[in-house]
Amino acid sequence: MMLSDELENKVAKRIDRKVLANERREKSPKGVFDRNKVLDDVLDKTTIMTLSKMINSGIISYVNGVVGSGKESKVYWAVDPTGRDIALKIYLVTATNFKKRLPYLIGDPRFSSIKKGTRNMVELWAKKEFRNLNQCVKADIPAVKPISLIKNVLALEFVGKGGVPDPTLVGTEVTYDDYKQSILIISDLYTKAKLVHADFSEYNVFKTQKGLVVLDFGSSVDIRHQNAKEFLERDITNITRFFVKRGLTVENPSDIFARIMN
Repeated sequence: MMLSDELENKVAKRIDRKVLANERREKSPKGVFDRNKVLDDVLDKTTIMTLSKMINSGIISYVNGVVGSGKESKVYWAVDPTGRDIALKIYLVTATNFKKRLPYLIGDPRFSSIKKGTRNMVELWAKKEFRNLNQCVKADIPAVKPISLIKNVLALEFVGKGGVPDPTLVGTEVTYDDYKQSILIISDLYTKAKLVHADFSEYNVFKTQKGLVVLDFGSSVDIRHQNAKEFLERDITNITRFFVKRGLTVENPSDIFARIMN
């Protein structure tokens, strides 16, 4: 759908006034915030219309600003009509990294049809994460709760308070209980949710007052994926290495893998 300049400007002002006012400033060499760069990278015309649809449907009321950023997405702090904080994950339609994500899609029986084109790939990746998170909810896995998905914009529960996300494992003092819970989550993902996270690390696990909460499920695959066991071994090895570096005595990763497989 093509937007007239008048409509585009009207919708853009509604969506990005607070976003741009509270954005964590990305300075140019001259120290000036480049408004157009943010709009080009994140709030393209289709994304602006998607956010407008989320506002009109009552999923969110407004967007405050960025609270997290990666190569493939940016996470915004939004607020819904009841005043509840929402994490708004916007997958970047300009990201080229999605082409490298094909191995996490091809072979997953849930996604047998993959259309060509960057936008199609981005929206499929968003759909994949949304579906993975819903499987976690059904299996009672401590993961970020999904709320809604429209195209490349995923609304999630906000893990944190007052627009400040809870820290991930990498930024906290860890305990043996954190290690045990991490391994239990990996095991439950496989045996109960029938998923392998495939990117399980100290950067993708929130440490909250109520325990660990896992995020970033875009890479997660069905256990029927041909590389599921390889990804599982990697998840176990990566998180084990982190806890060992923090000085904990832990179980041999191969023993954990064998136990999960049995």
